[in-house]
Amino acid sequence: MNKLLVSDIIDLSTGTYLLKCLNNKLKITTNGDITIYIINELINNLDILVNDNSNITVFMINKNNPNNIDININEGNNTKIDFNYTFINHKDNTCVINNNIKGNNNNSNINIRNISNIGLSKIINNVYIDKLTKNNIALEDLKGINNGGLVHIEPNIICLSNEVEANHLTTIGGLDKDSLNYLMSKGINKDNAKELLLKGFIYSNMDEYIKSVEVI
Repeated sequence: MNKLLVSDIIDLSTGTYLLKCLNNKLKITTNGDITIYIINELINNLDILVNDNSNITVFMINKNNPNNIDININEGNNTKIDFNYTFINHKDNTCVINNNIKGNNNNSNINIRNISNIGLSKIINNVYIDKLTKNNIALEDLKGINNGGLVHIEPNIICLSNEVEANHLTTIGGLDKDSLNYLMSKGINKDNAKELLLKGFIYSNMDEYIKSVEVI
């Protein structure tokens, strides 16, 4: 894995990268097959340009989200992006994701997990698919847990093409009471049972590397 200290603009080619950010704004241009980890970085603005014939997987996690974050993803032709973002908020915040599909034969998968401990957490995911584009797939999976605060989710798909597969899944709620009761029936106290369930939710869209470093 390449560990990079980056400022505001970076070009990445095939490889796996752990990014440490000097600024709260970051623009990434990608070429090839790339995996990126962004762990507990206070980024307010993230731009990702996925060039033609590139595949990118992003694992981004933040235990103390900034007040607001804007994420912009732009795809060309023959691309695939898996964008996985987990965050916990302790005050009001807004997360806006704009996924712009401008070409053909693209596969876009946006997975967001949020736990709202205090305040209102707004998640707005906008998928734009240009007219005259073909053979695109756009999926969004957005989930939030009200854990003292509130989660508000807006899943928007603006599709100007007939030749597309687009779908979204949105879930907001509290901890599953049946799962909580099951763990407690096994002798686990309530606080520890809640912690186990929350950690399971937090890491549900992360890979084994993220789980191994225990960032939450």
